[in-house]
Amino acid sequence: MDGRSFKSWWRRRLPDISAAASRFPLAVAIAAAPTLYKLANDFVGDTELRVLGALAASFLSVVSVDLYVESRRRSLVTRIALWLGGVLLIALLFWLAWQIWLSPPLFLIGLLLLVGLAAHLGRGESNSAFWLFNHRLWLGALLAAVGAGLLGAGLSVIHATLNLLFGLGLTSQWHDHIWTVSLGLVAPVSFLAFAPRSFTDTITEREEQDFTMRAAAALVRFVLVPLLLVYTAILYAYAVKIALVWELPKGTLGAMVVGYLLVGAATLLLGYPSRETGGPLVCLFWRYWVWLTALPVVLLFIAVSRRIADYGLTEERYLIVLIGVWAVLLAAIRIVRGGDFDLRLLPGVLALLLLAASLGPGGAIGLSVMSQKAELASILTAKNMLADGKIVAGPGGENPLGRDAARVRGIEWYLNSHHALGVLAPWFEGRPDNPFAESKTPEQTVREVLAALGLSAAAETGSGVYLTYYSDAPVVVATTGAAHVIGPVVLQSPGANPAPIPPQTIAVEGLGSLNIELADTTLTARLETGGWVEFDLQAAVKEVHNRGWPRIDDRRPVEVKGSGNGLDGTVLFENLNGIYRKPSFEPSLLRFWLVLERAE
Repeated sequence: MDGRSFKSWWRRRLPDISAAASRFPLAVAIAAAPTLYKLANDFVGDTELRVLGALAASFLSVVSVDLYVESRRRSLVTRIALWLGGVLLIALLFWLAWQIWLSPPLFLIGLLLLVGLAAHLGRGESNSAFWLFNHRLWLGALLAAVGAGLLGAGLSVIHATLNLLFGLGLTSQWHDHIWTVSLGLVAPVSFLAFAPRSFTDTITEREEQDFTMRAAAALVRFVLVPLLLVYTAILYAYAVKIALVWELPKGTLGAMVVGYLLVGAATLLLGYPSRETGGPLVCLFWRYWVWLTALPVVLLFIAVSRRIADYGLTEERYLIVLIGVWAVLLAAIRIVRGGDFDLRLLPGVLALLLLAASLGPGGAIGLSVMSQKAELASILTAKNMLADGKIVAGPGGENPLGRDAARVRGIEWYLNSHHALGVLAPWFEGRPDNPFAESKTPEQTVREVLAALGLSAAAETGSGVYLTYYSDAPVVVATTGAAHVIGPVVLQSPGANPAPIPPQTIAVEGLGSLNIELADTTLTARLETGGWVEFDLQAAVKEVHNRGWPRIDDRRPVEVKGSGNGLDGTVLFENLNGIYRKPSFEPSLLRFWLVLERAE
């Protein structure tokens, strides 16, 4: 089969994928790369996540470039130059992610909005053409996502049916592969195949009779606009209540108003074609919604200011403020320009704000880190533990922080989880026991910072003490030739405080699919093909206490033998964190190695 025959065969068999690969060659290649990587590697750590994030961002960047070049009829040289420039910049940003305080979610959302804007960046673009192009583009994205989801669900059902009826013993790893291909490759490539080719089509009477446009108009007229107007009335009534009883708005109001503003903006976009023909409520909403949001935005700023004053700035509160600023900017532009409002400003201003907020000292993470540091400095200064920008000995006792211990612990956890504990380094400069000395490991740094903050010994959490144990010494475990060493495995609750920890599934060569779950204080490793072994977490906590916690010299991993059926094993805990309420223990972070073998 020569090249021309193969190309013809390829187009006949897979016309959509062929069209996407011909029109967006680099984007299709980038979409395939993380899919192939994930199929070959089950474990995804921090480095792998950064690489996958960079590939996702590169995909959106390349698609934006392709749409821009195609719509503006730029040369191939321009296309390649923009491709390389965008990909190299993204690679640099994700390589320096922790140093520049990059927030991948904000960055990716900003790039996603850019995809819809890229084809209409010129002057004099019509609202009608911009709206119709994005209607087709995002409808195609929705269909691609639904199709990929149906494909994944269908193949998963087939997988389960084969196991049930024929006893094939196909592992759950096949489920992972199915959904990796469906969502990682089929969905984005289908989205590219559905991408509209015309950038200048405008809304005509014929287009308005299209089913999807009529469905959007009905959704706006009978659902979104009435609900938003009712919600607006509720917010105004709440503002009247605040004025009468003279109380500050609840802190949760900020998130509620953010949802209201985002849904309202989406409704404005969806309702553009029917703004004059959709009935009196739609006309009212289109003309006056910007004015109606004024009071809710004021309530938003008051509510979030209250939370920031009490607990400092975090990324969530930063995002709430950013959405409020976006609403204010849009309102100002709408008031100045009146009926001559450019629809591109709705997603465009938000995209610029999100990209600016995604990195740097003024971004969501950078500003939040500095706010949390300032909050910590305020607490320590009040406790006489910080003076002239240096850590000093506190008032002594088992809990020098008193009721502020939980708050300080939360700040330390926030800084540590954002790789920003180093912002505290100037407080320890010149001390002989500087936790940030070059010879210290990250685990040593954390332990010594906790001790300096009065948390290592017995940081009160309100109903217990925070137990933290780190291992930094080697240990030797005797194994047989049939043993499997698995790790490091990390089980972590989603927040600073203990919460239900989701299970984890790992594919182990020679054993099959291994499910690891934590229920109360029992850690269970269970094979999908049968066999399990349990480990008592209380035994590990008891061993930590026997070693003299919190002042421990023996820093070897804590070894616990397991008991079960069909499996023998040992677990070695490197890191053990959680709330200890004698005799119970609620873990928030476990890091460990498993040594498993089938029982004879």
